[in-house]
Amino acid sequence: MLAHEMDLAKLRRDRLHKIQSAMSHKNIGALLLTNPVNIRYATGTTCMTLWTSVNLARYALVPVEGDPIVFEYGKALHITQKIWPNSRPAKYWQYRFSQPKAAESATIWAREIKGQMQEWGLGDARLAIDTLDFYGFEALKSQGLVLTDSDEPMEDAKLVKTEAEIALLKQSCAIGDAALNAIEQKIVPGVTENELYAAFWEKLITLGGEYCSTRLLCAGERTNPWFHEASDHIVRPGDLVGIDTDMTGPQGYLCDISRTFLCGDKATPEQKECYRVAYDFVNELVAECKVGTSYSDLIERAPKYSSEYEKLGYSCMIHGSGFDDEPPFIPYPHDLKKGSLVPEGELLENMVLSVEFYAGKVGARDGVKLEEQIHVTSKGPVLLSRYPFELKMI
Repeated sequence: MLAHEMDLAKLRRDRLHKIQSAMSHKNIGALLLTNPVNIRYATGTTCMTLWTSVNLARYALVPVEGDPIVFEYGKALHITQKIWPNSRPAKYWQYRFSQPKAAESATIWAREIKGQMQEWGLGDARLAIDTLDFYGFEALKSQGLVLTDSDEPMEDAKLVKTEAEIALLKQSCAIGDAALNAIEQKIVPGVTENELYAAFWEKLITLGGEYCSTRLLCAGERTNPWFHEASDHIVRPGDLVGIDTDMTGPQGYLCDISRTFLCGDKATPEQKECYRVAYDFVNELVAECKVGTSYSDLIERAPKYSSEYEKLGYSCMIHGSGFDDEPPFIPYPHDLKKGSLVPEGELLENMVLSVEFYAGKVGARDGVKLEEQIHVTSKGPVLLSRYPFELKMI
Protein backbone atom coordinates (compact mmCIF):
# COMPACT_ATOMS: atom_id res chain seq x y z
CA MET A 1 0.00 0.00 0.00
CA LEU A 2 1.37 3.42 -0.99
CA ALA A 3 1.20 6.57 1.12
CA HIS A 4 -1.55 8.18 -0.97
CA GLU A 5 -3.71 5.05 -0.56
CA MET A 6 -3.55 5.01 3.24
CA ASP A 7 -5.97 6.17 5.87
CA LEU A 8 -3.63 8.84 7.23
CA ALA A 9 -6.11 9.90 9.92
CA LYS A 10 -6.00 6.36 11.33
CA LEU A 11 -2.20 6.33 11.10
CA ARG A 12 -2.08 9.54 13.17
CA ARG A 13 -4.58 8.23 15.72
CA ASP A 14 -2.75 4.94 16.13
CA ARG A 15 0.55 6.72 16.77
CA LEU A 16 -1.08 9.15 19.19
CA HIS A 17 -2.61 6.23 21.07
CA LYS A 18 0.82 4.60 21.41
CA ILE A 19 2.29 7.85 22.75
CA GLN A 20 -0.52 8.45 25.22
CA SER A 21 -0.33 4.87 26.49
CA ALA A 22 3.40 5.35 27.14
CA MET A 23 2.69 8.69 28.85
CA SER A 24 0.12 7.10 31.13
CA HIS A 25 2.51 4.29 32.01
CA LYS A 26 5.17 6.82 33.02
CA ASN A 27 2.77 9.15 34.85
CA ILE A 28 3.25 12.06 32.45
CA GLY A 29 0.42 14.54 32.03
CA ALA A 30 1.51 16.25 28.82
CA LEU A 31 4.31 16.45 26.26
CA LEU A 32 5.66 19.76 25.02
CA LEU A 33 7.38 18.93 21.74
CA THR A 34 9.60 21.31 19.78
CA ASN A 35 11.65 18.69 17.88
CA PRO A 36 10.06 18.63 14.39
CA VAL A 37 10.46 14.84 14.09
CA ASN A 38 8.60 14.33 17.38
CA ILE A 39 5.93 16.85 16.42
CA ARG A 40 5.33 15.01 13.17
CA TYR A 41 5.19 11.60 14.84
CA ALA A 42 2.69 12.81 17.45
CA THR A 43 0.49 14.96 15.21
CA GLY A 44 1.20 14.04 11.59
CA THR A 45 2.01 17.67 10.79
CA THR A 46 5.19 19.06 9.31
CA CYS A 47 6.45 22.46 8.25
CA MET A 48 9.97 23.30 7.03
CA THR A 49 11.54 20.40 8.94
CA LEU A 50 15.19 21.36 8.59
CA TRP A 51 14.59 25.05 9.33
CA THR A 52 12.45 24.35 12.39
CA SER A 53 15.05 21.91 13.71
CA VAL A 54 17.11 24.97 14.74
CA ASN A 55 14.41 27.64 14.95
CA LEU A 56 11.79 27.09 17.66
CA ALA A 57 8.99 28.38 15.46
CA ARG A 58 6.42 25.63 16.03
CA TYR A 59 5.60 23.25 18.88
CA ALA A 60 2.92 20.84 20.03
CA LEU A 61 1.29 20.18 23.38
CA VAL A 62 0.06 16.60 23.74
CA PRO A 63 -2.18 15.69 26.72
CA VAL A 64 -2.30 12.18 28.16
CA GLU A 65 -5.93 12.05 26.96
CA GLY A 66 -7.58 13.92 24.13
CA ASP A 67 -6.34 15.79 21.07
CA PRO A 68 -3.01 17.59 20.86
CA ILE A 69 -2.71 21.28 20.10
CA VAL A 70 -0.21 22.28 17.43
CA PHE A 71 1.12 25.79 17.87
CA GLU A 72 2.00 26.36 14.24
CA TYR A 73 4.30 28.74 12.40
CA GLY A 74 1.83 31.54 11.75
CA LYS A 75 1.65 31.59 7.97
CA ALA A 76 1.26 27.79 7.82
CA LEU A 77 -1.57 27.58 10.37
CA HIS A 78 -4.19 27.09 7.64
CA ILE A 79 -2.57 23.77 6.70
CA THR A 80 -2.33 22.36 10.22
CA GLN A 81 -5.89 23.36 11.14
CA LYS A 82 -7.19 20.98 8.48
CA ILE A 83 -5.86 18.15 10.66
CA TRP A 84 -6.17 19.62 14.16
CA PRO A 85 -8.81 22.41 14.09
CA ASN A 86 -7.82 23.64 17.57
CA SER A 87 -4.31 24.56 16.41
CA ARG A 88 -3.06 28.06 17.18
CA PRO A 89 -0.30 30.45 16.08
CA ALA A 90 3.06 29.78 17.71
CA LYS A 91 4.75 32.34 19.93
CA TYR A 92 8.43 33.12 19.35
CA TRP A 93 10.80 33.71 22.24
CA GLN A 94 14.28 32.70 21.10
CA TYR A 95 16.84 35.50 21.23
CA ARG A 96 17.19 35.50 17.44
CA PHE A 97 13.51 36.46 17.19
CA SER A 98 12.96 38.48 20.38
CA GLN A 99 16.47 39.78 21.13
CA PRO A 100 16.42 41.95 24.31
CA LYS A 101 12.87 40.76 25.05
CA ALA A 102 13.76 37.03 24.91
CA ALA A 103 13.20 36.40 28.63
CA GLU A 104 9.94 38.39 28.63
CA SER A 105 8.69 36.64 25.48
CA ALA A 106 9.56 33.24 26.94
CA THR A 107 7.60 34.04 30.10
CA ILE A 108 4.51 34.93 28.08
CA TRP A 109 4.90 31.68 26.14
CA ALA A 110 5.33 29.59 29.30
CA ARG A 111 2.24 31.14 30.88
CA GLU A 112 0.19 30.04 27.88
CA ILE A 113 1.52 26.48 28.22
CA LYS A 114 0.70 26.42 31.93
CA GLY A 115 -2.73 27.89 31.29
CA GLN A 116 -3.56 25.19 28.77
CA MET A 117 -2.44 22.46 31.17
CA GLN A 118 -4.64 23.94 33.88
CA GLU A 119 -7.56 24.04 31.44
CA TRP A 120 -7.02 20.32 30.85
CA GLY A 121 -6.92 19.69 34.60
CA LEU A 122 -3.21 18.89 34.42
CA GLY A 123 -1.83 21.87 36.33
CA ASP A 124 0.02 19.65 38.82
CA ALA A 125 0.96 16.93 36.33
CA ARG A 126 4.43 16.31 34.94
CA LEU A 127 5.25 18.07 31.68
CA ALA A 128 7.76 16.25 29.44
CA ILE A 129 9.94 18.38 27.15
CA ASP A 130 12.42 17.61 24.38
CA THR A 131 14.54 20.40 22.81
CA LEU A 132 14.59 23.88 24.35
CA ASP A 133 16.83 26.90 24.62
CA PHE A 134 17.85 28.41 27.96
CA TYR A 135 15.13 31.08 27.99
CA GLY A 136 12.38 28.58 27.24
CA PHE A 137 13.57 26.12 29.87
CA GLU A 138 13.93 28.75 32.57
CA ALA A 139 10.52 30.23 31.76
CA LEU A 140 8.78 26.88 32.21
CA LYS A 141 10.59 26.32 35.50
CA SER A 142 9.61 29.79 36.72
CA GLN A 143 5.94 28.88 36.24
CA GLY A 144 6.31 26.06 38.76
CA LEU A 145 5.76 23.34 36.18
CA VAL A 146 7.11 19.89 37.04
CA LEU A 147 9.42 19.06 34.13
CA THR A 148 10.71 15.74 32.89
CA ASP A 149 12.11 14.31 29.64
CA SER A 150 9.96 13.35 26.65
CA ASP A 151 12.38 10.84 25.13
CA GLU A 152 11.16 7.95 27.28
CA PRO A 153 7.48 7.96 26.24
CA MET A 154 8.25 8.99 22.66
CA GLU A 155 10.85 6.29 22.05
CA ASP A 156 8.75 3.65 23.81
CA ALA A 157 5.86 4.52 21.50
CA LYS A 158 8.04 4.17 18.41
CA LEU A 159 9.54 0.80 19.36
CA VAL A 160 6.90 -1.45 17.71
CA LYS A 161 5.45 -0.40 14.36
CA THR A 162 1.84 -0.60 13.18
CA GLU A 163 0.90 -2.28 9.91
CA ALA A 164 0.66 1.09 8.17
CA GLU A 165 4.07 2.13 9.49
CA ILE A 166 5.62 -1.07 8.12
CA ALA A 167 4.05 -0.35 4.73
CA LEU A 168 5.50 3.16 4.70
CA LEU A 169 8.94 1.88 5.69
CA LYS A 170 8.76 -0.59 2.79
CA GLN A 171 7.86 2.23 0.42
CA SER A 172 10.72 4.36 1.69
CA CYS A 173 13.17 1.50 1.17
CA ALA A 174 11.86 0.98 -2.36
CA ILE A 175 12.66 4.62 -3.08
CA GLY A 176 16.05 4.19 -1.46
CA ASP A 177 16.78 1.19 -3.69
CA ALA A 178 15.92 3.21 -6.79
CA ALA A 179 18.12 6.09 -5.64
CA LEU A 180 21.04 3.69 -5.04
CA ASN A 181 20.62 2.40 -8.58
CA ALA A 182 20.79 5.98 -9.85
CA ILE A 183 24.16 6.32 -8.14
CA GLU A 184 25.53 3.01 -9.37
CA GLN A 185 24.69 3.87 -12.98
CA LYS A 186 26.75 7.07 -12.74
CA ILE A 187 29.90 5.63 -11.15
CA VAL A 188 32.59 6.17 -13.80
CA PRO A 189 36.07 7.67 -13.60
CA GLY A 190 35.86 11.47 -13.44
CA VAL A 191 32.50 11.78 -11.68
CA THR A 192 32.56 13.68 -8.37
CA GLU A 193 31.04 12.65 -5.08
CA ASN A 194 28.72 15.66 -5.35
CA GLU A 195 27.48 14.54 -8.77
CA LEU A 196 26.73 11.08 -7.41
CA TYR A 197 24.93 12.51 -4.41
CA ALA A 198 22.91 14.81 -6.65
CA ALA A 199 21.74 11.75 -8.60
CA PHE A 200 20.62 10.15 -5.34
CA TRP A 201 18.65 13.25 -4.31
CA GLU A 202 17.07 13.69 -7.73
CA LYS A 203 15.68 10.16 -7.70
CA LEU A 204 14.46 10.24 -4.09
CA ILE A 205 12.66 13.56 -4.60
CA THR A 206 11.14 12.42 -7.90
CA LEU A 207 9.71 9.30 -6.25
CA GLY A 208 8.22 11.06 -3.22
CA GLY A 209 11.07 11.05 -0.72
CA GLU A 210 11.80 14.17 1.28
CA TYR A 211 15.40 14.66 2.39
CA CYS A 212 18.52 13.01 3.83
CA SER A 213 19.77 13.85 7.30
CA THR A 214 23.42 13.35 6.28
CA ARG A 215 25.65 13.58 3.19
CA LEU A 216 27.56 10.35 3.87
CA LEU A 217 28.86 9.54 0.41
CA CYS A 218 32.59 9.23 -0.19
CA ALA A 219 35.07 7.61 -2.55
CA GLY A 220 38.63 6.33 -2.75
CA GLU A 221 40.88 7.13 0.19
CA ARG A 222 38.02 9.11 1.76
CA THR A 223 36.25 5.83 2.54
CA ASN A 224 38.73 5.21 5.39
CA PRO A 225 38.02 6.24 8.04
CA TRP A 226 34.27 6.60 7.59
CA PHE A 227 32.20 9.80 8.00
CA HIS A 228 33.57 11.94 5.19
CA GLU A 229 30.65 13.66 3.47
CA ALA A 230 30.09 14.28 -0.24
CA SER A 231 32.50 16.78 -1.80
CA ASP A 232 34.09 17.70 -5.13
CA HIS A 233 36.45 14.72 -4.77
CA ILE A 234 36.84 12.96 -8.14
CA VAL A 235 36.27 9.21 -8.44
CA ARG A 236 39.16 7.35 -10.08
CA PRO A 237 39.46 3.84 -11.57
CA GLY A 238 39.51 1.19 -8.86
CA ASP A 239 38.02 3.45 -6.19
CA LEU A 240 35.38 2.27 -3.77
CA VAL A 241 32.29 4.47 -3.42
CA GLY A 242 30.32 4.16 -0.18
CA ILE A 243 27.00 5.66 0.87
CA ASP A 244 24.76 5.59 3.94
CA THR A 245 21.31 6.67 2.75
CA ASP A 246 19.91 8.21 5.98
CA MET A 247 16.88 9.05 3.85
CA THR A 248 13.47 10.30 4.95
CA GLY A 249 10.76 9.00 2.69
CA PRO A 250 6.97 9.40 2.44
CA GLN A 251 5.21 10.56 5.62
CA GLY A 252 8.56 10.86 7.43
CA TYR A 253 9.66 7.21 7.46
CA LEU A 254 13.30 6.24 7.23
CA CYS A 255 15.31 4.29 4.69
CA ASP A 256 18.64 3.67 6.42
CA ILE A 257 20.79 1.29 4.40
CA SER A 258 24.42 1.36 3.22
CA ARG A 259 26.17 0.08 0.14
CA THR A 260 29.73 0.26 -1.17
CA PHE A 261 30.41 0.06 -4.91
CA LEU A 262 33.55 -0.47 -6.99
CA CYS A 263 34.48 1.86 -9.87
CA GLY A 264 35.71 -0.76 -12.30
CA ASP A 265 35.75 -4.53 -12.49
CA LYS A 266 38.75 -5.65 -10.48
CA ALA A 267 39.04 -5.12 -6.74
CA THR A 268 42.27 -5.38 -4.79
CA PRO A 269 42.68 -8.21 -2.25
CA GLU A 270 42.51 -5.64 0.55
CA GLN A 271 39.22 -4.21 -0.78
CA LYS A 272 37.76 -7.70 -1.09
CA GLU A 273 38.77 -8.56 2.46
CA CYS A 274 37.06 -5.46 3.88
CA TYR A 275 33.96 -6.14 1.84
CA ARG A 276 33.78 -9.78 2.90
CA VAL A 277 34.14 -8.90 6.59
CA ALA A 278 31.30 -6.36 6.42
CA TYR A 279 29.12 -8.54 4.19
CA ASP A 280 29.44 -11.63 6.38
CA PHE A 281 28.85 -9.69 9.58
CA VAL A 282 25.68 -7.95 8.38
CA ASN A 283 24.10 -11.00 6.79
CA GLU A 284 24.91 -13.36 9.65
CA LEU A 285 23.64 -10.92 12.26
CA VAL A 286 20.43 -10.28 10.30
CA ALA A 287 19.70 -14.01 10.56
CA GLU A 288 19.90 -13.76 14.36
CA CYS A 289 17.25 -11.03 14.57
CA LYS A 290 14.30 -13.12 15.69
CA VAL A 291 11.39 -12.40 18.00
CA GLY A 292 12.31 -13.05 21.62
CA THR A 293 16.08 -12.74 21.16
CA SER A 294 17.52 -10.58 23.93
CA TYR A 295 19.80 -7.67 23.14
CA SER A 296 22.56 -9.28 25.20
CA ASP A 297 22.19 -12.53 23.24
CA LEU A 298 22.56 -10.62 19.97
CA ILE A 299 25.87 -9.23 21.18
CA GLU A 300 27.00 -12.68 22.27
CA ARG A 301 26.01 -14.21 18.91
CA ALA A 302 27.52 -11.45 16.79
CA PRO A 303 29.83 -12.79 14.06
CA LYS A 304 33.52 -12.73 14.85
CA TYR A 305 35.86 -10.28 13.14
CA SER A 306 39.54 -9.38 13.38
CA SER A 307 40.60 -6.96 16.11
CA GLU A 308 42.15 -4.89 13.28
CA TYR A 309 38.62 -3.62 12.53
CA GLU A 310 37.80 -2.53 16.08
CA LYS A 311 39.42 0.90 16.33
CA LEU A 312 37.60 2.41 13.33
CA GLY A 313 34.40 0.39 13.87
CA TYR A 314 30.94 1.92 13.54
CA SER A 315 28.93 3.46 16.39
CA CYS A 316 26.57 0.51 16.93
CA MET A 317 25.79 -2.76 15.17
CA ILE A 318 21.99 -2.51 15.40
CA HIS A 319 19.57 0.37 15.89
CA GLY A 320 15.86 0.83 15.46
CA SER A 321 14.57 2.59 12.32
CA GLY A 322 11.32 4.47 12.06
CA PHE A 323 11.10 8.25 11.93
CA ASP A 324 14.79 8.44 12.76
CA ASP A 325 17.51 6.31 14.33
CA GLU A 326 15.64 4.88 17.31
CA PRO A 327 16.18 2.41 20.18
CA PRO A 328 17.41 -0.17 20.70
CA PHE A 329 21.02 0.92 20.13
CA ILE A 330 23.02 -2.31 20.45
CA PRO A 331 26.84 -2.00 20.65
CA TYR A 332 29.46 -4.21 19.05
CA PRO A 333 31.09 -6.81 21.33
CA HIS A 334 34.41 -4.95 21.27
CA ASP A 335 32.75 -1.76 22.48
CA LEU A 336 31.74 -3.47 25.73
CA LYS A 337 35.41 -3.33 26.68
CA LYS A 338 35.20 0.46 26.48
CA GLY A 339 32.23 0.64 28.83
CA SER A 340 29.33 0.69 26.36
CA LEU A 341 26.04 -0.15 28.03
CA VAL A 342 23.98 -3.13 26.95
CA PRO A 343 20.34 -2.04 26.67
CA GLU A 344 17.80 -4.20 28.45
CA GLY A 345 15.12 -5.93 26.44
CA GLU A 346 14.46 -8.30 23.58
CA LEU A 347 13.34 -8.15 19.98
CA LEU A 348 9.59 -7.82 19.56
CA GLU A 349 7.39 -8.60 16.59
CA ASN A 350 7.06 -5.63 14.20
CA MET A 351 10.24 -3.90 15.25
CA VAL A 352 12.21 -2.44 12.34
CA LEU A 353 16.00 -2.48 12.66
CA SER A 354 19.08 -1.40 10.75
CA VAL A 355 22.03 -3.81 10.98
CA GLU A 356 25.41 -2.39 9.97
CA PHE A 357 29.16 -2.76 9.90
CA TYR A 358 32.07 -0.61 8.83
CA ALA A 359 35.26 -2.47 7.88
CA GLY A 360 38.38 -0.34 7.71
CA LYS A 361 41.85 -0.82 9.16
CA VAL A 362 43.98 1.94 10.65
CA GLY A 363 46.35 3.22 7.96
CA ALA A 364 44.68 1.37 5.09
CA ARG A 365 43.44 3.19 1.99
CA ASP A 366 39.94 1.72 1.73
CA GLY A 367 36.96 0.99 3.93
CA VAL A 368 33.58 -0.64 3.35
CA LYS A 369 30.22 0.35 4.87
CA LEU A 370 27.27 -2.05 4.53
CA GLU A 371 23.84 -1.94 6.18
CA GLU A 372 20.45 -3.63 5.84
CA GLN A 373 17.03 -2.58 7.13
CA ILE A 374 14.80 -5.42 8.35
CA HIS A 375 11.33 -6.10 9.68
CA VAL A 376 11.26 -8.47 12.66
CA THR A 377 8.37 -10.90 12.12
CA SER A 378 7.08 -14.03 13.83
CA LYS A 379 8.55 -16.02 10.92
CA GLY A 380 11.97 -14.40 11.12
CA PRO A 381 13.66 -11.25 9.78
CA VAL A 382 12.42 -9.85 6.46
CA LEU A 383 14.58 -7.51 4.39
CA LEU A 384 12.97 -4.16 3.61
CA SER A 385 15.93 -3.06 1.50
CA ARG A 386 16.42 -5.20 -1.60
CA TYR A 387 19.33 -3.52 -3.32
CA PRO A 388 21.93 -6.16 -4.26
CA PHE A 389 25.43 -6.22 -2.88
CA GLU A 390 28.49 -5.78 -5.09
CA LEU A 391 28.99 -9.41 -6.13
CA LYS A 392 32.33 -8.74 -7.83
CA MET A 393 33.65 -7.81 -4.38
CA ILE A 394 32.62 -11.08 -2.74
